[in-house]
Amino acid sequence: MRSGDKKEFIAKLSLISKIIIAITAIVGLASVILEYGFRLDREEIVILHYISITVVFVFVAYVTFQFIIAPKKSAFLRSHFIESIFVLLMFIEFVFYLTDYSLVEQIGNILRFKNIAYLYVVFAQIIVVIGLLSGLFRYNKNILMLRIDPSRLLVLSFLITIVIGTLLLMLPAATISGTNNWLDAFFTSTSAVCVTGLISVDTATYYSTFGQVIILGLFQIGGLGLMSFTTFFALFFAGGLGIKERIMIHDLLEEENIGEVAKILTFLLIATFLIELAGAAVLFWSIKDSIPDLGTAFYISVFHSISAFCNAGFSIFTLNLMDPLVQSNYLFTTTISILIILGGIGFPTILSFWKAGSSALTFRPSSRRFPLQAKIVIYVTVFLVILGSFAIYFTEYHSSMKSLDTFGKIHAAYFQSVTARTAGFNTIDFAQFTLPTVIIFFVLMFIGASPGGTGGGIKTTTITLLFYGTYSIVRDQKNVTIGNRTIPRDVVLRALLKSFLSIAFISLGIFLLALTESHSLTDISFEAFSAFGTVGLSRGITGALSGWGKIIIIALMFIGRVGALAFIFSILKGGESSQVEFPSENISIL
Repeated sequence: MRSGDKKEFIAKLSLISKIIIAITAIVGLASVILEYGFRLDREEIVILHYISITVVFVFVAYVTFQFIIAPKKSAFLRSHFIESIFVLLMFIEFVFYLTDYSLVEQIGNILRFKNIAYLYVVFAQIIVVIGLLSGLFRYNKNILMLRIDPSRLLVLSFLITIVIGTLLLMLPAATISGTNNWLDAFFTSTSAVCVTGLISVDTATYYSTFGQVIILGLFQIGGLGLMSFTTFFALFFAGGLGIKERIMIHDLLEEENIGEVAKILTFLLIATFLIELAGAAVLFWSIKDSIPDLGTAFYISVFHSISAFCNAGFSIFTLNLMDPLVQSNYLFTTTISILIILGGIGFPTILSFWKAGSSALTFRPSSRRFPLQAKIVIYVTVFLVILGSFAIYFTEYHSSMKSLDTFGKIHAAYFQSVTARTAGFNTIDFAQFTLPTVIIFFVLMFIGASPGGTGGGIKTTTITLLFYGTYSIVRDQKNVTIGNRTIPRDVVLRALLKSFLSIAFISLGIFLLALTESHSLTDISFEAFSAFGTVGLSRGITGALSGWGKIIIIALMFIGRVGALAFIFSILKGGESSQVEFPSENISIL
């Protein structure tokens, strides 16, 4: 066979193998969804197990074939690192099996797993899912190379995730009853992806463990940002990013140094998982003596740690953190509050502290000054937490907190001040709040978290820019300055525009809710501020909203999470800006 014919033949075989593996991967994923998403009898499950094992054999054959025909073996191994590891493990297991020794069986014995055959199936299903995900993450690089505006890409990524989440929550096994209303599934998916925490049905009693795990996955992805999440794994699975992908992620992360993008993403994911792991460990320690089943205690700890750091506000307690198990457990609630703060201050601020700490530990003077943004975030966060705590303490002393002792009141005021800006957890009944406290919460929910954080709101930096911008106008100063730094005019204008659009969307939401709902103006206003700020707190009316009311809240949660500016830009941006300057004329505003 001639060289040209041989290459053409190999290319055709490669194409056919890719088509076969694509179809096989879909079949394998479908078998996993059918087994865990539906309630099947034993015979049907056995058939699905055989399908999963068959898919794995096809997967191994495909990776082996692609490796054989790859012109550069080392490059193939780098770009298909995870798949190659799995294939290697499968070959090792096969060789050991021929000698009557099984690694899987040894793992099963260590874990005291009785059904070793089922353990093989579980490993097979893990390989199926990870194999499919690795392909999707690798395809993510192709998406980044498309000429799509970052704001549109951000909005689309959240929309797609919400739709997928809705479909998963519609599966029979996702709920205890086996059925789910599409609107409630859509509402829950949006609330989870947008890390809000508003619920139209009780997460603890309506959704099964399978459904709760889906919700957990959704707010984990939503908290980190879908593009950041998938791009990190694209780096991991596909061996790095090209210059086009780096430029796109640079725009999404607003990172000045394009060369630092991969490091920033890696730090973002590793820091997240380490903080969540540490939080889960402390939460587990605080409740392990109160819950006989350690597995349940572990699950509760992991769920609430991730929910707190992502500022999601979801709880698997029907009464949220008012549940008697944790309401007076101050180690539990304090840990939750710390996780909320860490998630809310944003990854840029955490990274600044990490760099400063690394320089101090190595006794090397840092070449970079501590960023102004990080200083603003810390100062404003501390100021808002303290101010909110004092305000809530004095306005609720004789109301919702009257049954608590002095320390309980102080802690409850502090906790509600922390959670008010984005988190959605509560240790006291918000329906009992007085009107002054509700107004305080409007302000805190509107401000929200900080840039690069997992929360919503207009951000702490935006309110700071509005304050200093107003101050500069009153003082008749030419420039807006903070400390010894001048803030660019377009940054201040964007802060003003962002605030105006946010107020406009919230006002529109309140107006529409007033048309569709029979609840008091205070309650629907609280719901609108909470939804747009992705806070997740409610005065108890979420489940009683009409269908149109839920759709309005869904829209507010979505716009609040992606950002009012990004939402508007994703719709309107596209044309070239005009460079023509017209004659100026003054207009009186007095």
